[in-house]
Amino acid sequence: MTAGKSLVAITLALALQGTALALQAQEAPQPLVSIKELMEKTITPATNTLWNAFEPPTEEAQWQALEEAAVTLLSAAQAMSLGGTGPMDAAWVKEPAWQAFNQIMISAGRDALSAIRARDHDKLLAAGDVLYPPCESCHLQYNPGVVNSPQ
Repeated sequence: MTAGKSLVAITLALALQGTALALQAQEAPQPLVSIKELMEKTITPATNTLWNAFEPPTEEAQWQALEEAAVTLLSAAQAMSLGGTGPMDAAWVKEPAWQAFNQIMISAGRDALSAIRARDHDKLLAAGDVLYPPCESCHLQYNPGVVNSPQ
């Protein structure tokens, strides 16, 4: 190997090592709010918007509001998978049942978004039907005071 090629190989090896060290030094994203706050301030309004679309939208602005709700739901569900700052949040996100509930919410949210973008009201209603039971079940297990509470 020539001196030039050797220098390139050493430089490349050092760059790769530096990149690996930089990646190891990066911390995992940390939650900024509690799961309760995320649920109350973001997910609940988004799911209520989706569930209250009993009739097919008649105006583009209505479809856009539904799309915003579905995107908000997906973003919040993804953030919720990090956990939260609440006292039990870090423990909950490690539980398989909690993870399953969150994954169903994400899947149903994707289906809702797809239906909305296709302007398919029936599929939107079907996505809402899939979304509701795991939400209710998760509340029963992790936050019983939320289920069927008066508004």
